[in-house]
Amino acid sequence: MSAQLATGRQAEKPRKVDDKMRFGVMYPNSPSPSVTSGVVAAANPDVLDIDAHIAFARASEDAGVDFVFFADGYTNHGPDNARVGHGEPCISAPVWAPIVMAATDHVGVVTTMHARYISPVVLARLGANLDVVSGGRWGWNIVPGSKGSEASLFGLTDDIDHDERYAVVSETLEAVRTLWGARGEPIKFDGKYYQLEGTPRGPYPVQQSPLIFNAGVSAAGQEFISKSADYAFFAVVDDLTKVKATVDQVGDKTEAAGRNRLEVGLAGSVGICIGKTSSQAQEKFQWVKDSLDMDAARGWAKGFLGGSQTYQDNFGSQLDEAARKIGIAAGSKVLVGTAEEVAEQFMEIHRVTGLRGFMLITLLWNPEEISAMKDVFPYLEKAGLWESPESRGWSW
Repeated sequence: MSAQLATGRQAEKPRKVDDKMRFGVMYPNSPSPSVTSGVVAAANPDVLDIDAHIAFARASEDAGVDFVFFADGYTNHGPDNARVGHGEPCISAPVWAPIVMAATDHVGVVTTMHARYISPVVLARLGANLDVVSGGRWGWNIVPGSKGSEASLFGLTDDIDHDERYAVVSETLEAVRTLWGARGEPIKFDGKYYQLEGTPRGPYPVQQSPLIFNAGVSAAGQEFISKSADYAFFAVVDDLTKVKATVDQVGDKTEAAGRNRLEVGLAGSVGICIGKTSSQAQEKFQWVKDSLDMDAARGWAKGFLGGSQTYQDNFGSQLDEAARKIGIAAGSKVLVGTAEEVAEQFMEIHRVTGLRGFMLITLLWNPEEISAMKDVFPYLEKAGLWESPESRGWSW
């Protein structure tokens, strides 16, 4: 490994509730995580090259994003997707996240870990160590673990419905927080799903409570988010009235739970394709669209459409039409243009929907793609919508 890691003392990220925009980036975890395209995969760095990850992590922090987000899972998306490098191989979030933590000083690092597949004791221990390694910059994307293929891989035979999965998630988080709060003292946790007793080993988290992320947009998911999460994320689709509805619903539920609606940051996922000129950006986006492997895109779309009423409502039932959308950035709206034009698109989404946070999806994942955001942020700052992470104490 040729690149040197960060040497400065890594700073804890405080939680600051305000009305300024926050930006995360969907971290590259496979050859082509965002496009069902072998051509794009071949143009990307080697996903198993540590130096490539150090370069991308540093470019993200330097550009001004607040956090990087590791998605994760246990089964691939199907043979056609594996063939083109879409999600295969997929690096393990809690294993590779420390590389990013060691290579940076301020950016938050969020890892996905599944409530249904891993004991709260293991989750608590992994999370505490990740928070210590990062100096208090770790966040946890807690997910139910609901894919049938994953349940089969784990040998799980109990079939629990959607809402009960969120009951498991809530109890898992409660149990993990109990373990984090032990601080060398014995604990006893007596829940419906878990009964725990003993004295867990340290270390314990640097943060009083590491930030919790969740992608739930269902009623049960929003209920969990409004009571227990710090960030919710979901796709920004072309129909912005649907985005606004989600923003309003989560905000209203958060207030109903007795919290300030700004306490839950919303990160709408959007693709970005930025060029020095409009034509350059459009040509790059067209190249990505032309490279789409439709067999892989259909397989990816079937998984989404078969398991999500939200995706059916957004993309309809015509498979090829849906696949062309879902095959790029999982169907999220893609912002294409110069830095100024992309900034204007962010401002328009904010104006129409009230959305203040974004999860950036780079269609290609070389450092230059995320570095282009460095030219977008000044326009948002001038509009009074964004402040640099440094100016607000690197806060989440």
